[in-house]
Amino acid sequence: MESSGFQMMMRVLLGIGMLLAWGATARAEGSIEAMSFNIRLGVARDGANHWKLRKDLVFGVLRDHKPDVVGMQEAWTFQVDEIRKALPEYGLIGRSRQKEADLGEWCPVLYLKAKYEVLDSGTFWLSDTPEKEGSMNWGNKIPRICTWARLKDKKSGRSFFVYNTHFDHKSQPSREKSAVLCAKRIAGRKPAGDAAIFMGDLNAGEKNKAITTLGKSLVDTYGKLFPNGEERGTFGGWVGRKGGARIDYVYVTPGQWEIVNAKIIHDHSPDGRYPSDHYPVSAELKLK
Repeated sequence: MESSGFQMMMRVLLGIGMLLAWGATARAEGSIEAMSFNIRLGVARDGANHWKLRKDLVFGVLRDHKPDVVGMQEAWTFQVDEIRKALPEYGLIGRSRQKEADLGEWCPVLYLKAKYEVLDSGTFWLSDTPEKEGSMNWGNKIPRICTWARLKDKKSGRSFFVYNTHFDHKSQPSREKSAVLCAKRIAGRKPAGDAAIFMGDLNAGEKNKAITTLGKSLVDTYGKLFPNGEERGTFGGWVGRKGGARIDYVYVTPGQWEIVNAKIIHDHSPDGRYPSDHYPVSAELKLK
């Protein structure tokens, strides 16, 4: 009797697990899943949350949700290398924010190689001299960058742009000027007819001037679908906190995308361990 009950319980749990897995990956035909994910720098002294002890959880988020494109923040070179080894289905676009291309922190863009071809890509610095490697002069003490790519869907032949960035965590002038620069670069993309996705850890809440500036020319996917939702914070701080400010975003160019869904991903291990101190955020999109 006890064995029969145990077997029944296991079948129920397996069924629930299959449903949850299906729910994580099911999406509309022809849609694009874009994810922004601050993975927390692997050189931080995080004790039980050190990169070596949680990297499999980061890999698991990507395997379970299977985003088409991912913009990562706080990704150091060795973390990028380990992610590529664990998930070879993803191609990599980007470089370090320092003068040296492989030294320090990246804002890389990952994309599914089987689905997309890279038509063009690059990196610019959030400064008065965006093409100068390692430049900074807006009050931030560390360089800040935006990595971008133009991707073509191999099946449909349609192309779109992806931009990924990480605004400064201390300097409000830097955040505001970064928003202006990124919006200007997106507006000046060529060909202008291609739609664009802009995402990142912007270190600014929804009422911050940097965010309202971006809102003048771009659409906040989560904010559009859930303007009044509670528990919308994206900095969980390792403890599953859902309150506080939403500081991680996925934006799109207006009139060019259907926003199918948007979500804050609270995935964690059975014992309550989180992949990062930030929650990944994603949007399911369809080109119009």
